[in-house]
Amino acid sequence: VFRGKPASSYSPALQPCGPFCSENGSGCIAKHNITMTPHLRRIHRISWYTLAVLLPLAWLAAVSVIPGEVWQQPVRAEQADPLPVLLESRQSGDFVINLRSDAQGTRRQIEIFIKKPLENPGTALLAGDSNPQLLGLLGTRGIRRFGLDSLGAHAQPLVLHFEDRIHGRLLRTVRFTK
Repeated sequence: VFRGKPASSYSPALQPCGPFCSENGSGCIAKHNITMTPHLRRIHRISWYTLAVLLPLAWLAAVSVIPGEVWQQPVRAEQADPLPVLLESRQSGDFVINLRSDAQGTRRQIEIFIKKPLENPGTALLAGDSNPQLLGLLGTRGIRRFGLDSLGAHAQPLVLHFEDRIHGRLLRTVRFTK
C-alpha cells in the first residue's frame, strides 16, 4: 500500500525489480518499498538536466585544452635533394638505382627507387668492393638518397651491395662504371 492506495493502482511500476527477485508485480513493489516520490522525481529530473548541460561543456573544455600544434621529430630523416646530373642508371629487380652528381662533379649521390615493399625488411646498402661501408638501411617503397662524399667513394667502379642483415646474406651486387 502506497500512500493509502493499493500497489495495483501503480500499473507502470508493476514490474519485477530485478532478475533475482522472486516476486512479480505488486508483491515485488510492496516487498522492497520501491517508490518514486515527488521529491525523488524532482531530484532525478534535476540530475538529468545537469548531466545534459555539464557533459557537453566538459567535452568542449577537453577539446579546447588540446594543444594546437605539437612539434614532433619525423620518424625518418628528411631526404636530401637530388643532385642535378644523372651519371648512370641501373635496374636490378624491384630497384632503380641512379648515380647522380652535381654540376662540378665534386659531389656524388646514390638514388634508389624502391618499386614495391621489400621481402627482406633488414636490407642494408653498402658501398665499396674490398672494404664495404654501410650507407644506410632501405625501408618501404619510395625513394632513398645516400651521399657518397663522406665515404670517399669516388673509386672507379662504384660497387653497391644489398645485404640482408637479419639472415646475413648478400642479396645482390650492382656495379657502376662512372
